[in-house]
Amino acid sequence: MNYCLCKLKFLTPLHTGDSERAKSLDGSSMCFCADTLFSALCCIADSHRGAEGAAELCRLAERGDLLFSDTMPFHHDTLFVPRPVLLPVEKRVVSDVSDIKAFKNLKYIPVEQLPKLVSYFNGVSDFSPKDIFTDFGKSEARERVAIAGLDQPSPYTVGTFSFNEDCGLYFIMSAADESILDSVLDLVKLLGVSGVGGKVSSGLGKFTLAEDEMFFSSLDDCFCFDNQIILLWEMLENDYIQYMSITSSLPADGELDEAINGAFYTLKRRGGFVQSASFNTAAKKQTQFFLAAGSLFSQKYHGELFNVYNGGAHKVYRYSKPLFLGVK
Repeated sequence: MNYCLCKLKFLTPLHTGDSERAKSLDGSSMCFCADTLFSALCCIADSHRGAEGAAELCRLAERGDLLFSDTMPFHHDTLFVPRPVLLPVEKRVVSDVSDIKAFKNLKYIPVEQLPKLVSYFNGVSDFSPKDIFTDFGKSEARERVAIAGLDQPSPYTVGTFSFNEDCGLYFIMSAADESILDSVLDLVKLLGVSGVGGKVSSGLGKFTLAEDEMFFSSLDDCFCFDNQIILLWEMLENDYIQYMSITSSLPADGELDEAINGAFYTLKRRGGFVQSASFNTAAKKQTQFFLAAGSLFSQKYHGELFNVYNGGAHKVYRYSKPLFLGVK
């Protein structure tokens, strides 16, 4: 497969509801899931390439010819990935209570620390969760007032996340052909102008690509970058006994039982509203519970595009096709 790693440097604060509860306007996550990214790209494709542009993205994803990870943080040149779901092991291995709490609060670790963490739980190496960088930015609550269509002004709160200097988000996309990556990358650049997440009409969620995107389709390509990309390539491409998802996703109905057999996973609520000019009123998408990024599986699954709204002007899909990193 061909891969492209895109680093996003945010120019304005970001608002993405965490979807863990129905009322998510007053809070904001640091990262957003692949389904949010995919839906935003479909909207941009529809605006700039017409309905066929959005339909082509859906066809590519449905065939598995275009895959996305969730967004993940970076600090300077250091790329972070989700911390694996290993809580049952942690309770057995970690003796220091403060370390147990630190592990529970640790959401992301540097790519190059992932093999070391796994080795630590196998009793081979040392690892301290307190040494991992976590200061990517800060959450804020912004006061707003709604007046349109109301007799009286109605105040409300919008949660945002602002990234510190030299911090931002990145994601990995994979495609059967590099020309597909080039085409989607053009949409990513357009998305940065309009903004991603919620309240983009208020100027939130605008970004630019932090540096030249990284394309790699072979190990030789990876040597043009650094050890992180070499390690990512090996974990993306090689066969392993266990795999960690870097995409919040859900197996297709026929895959579910086999996928969760012997797996370590957490669940992530996915909800939200349809964003489409073809819908006259706000339409609520079907709520689903995905297997969160960082979940561990003994085998990969394909996932699918779920139709999450019926009766509208067109089908509304939620992206659920995962990318995996192999872990030893």
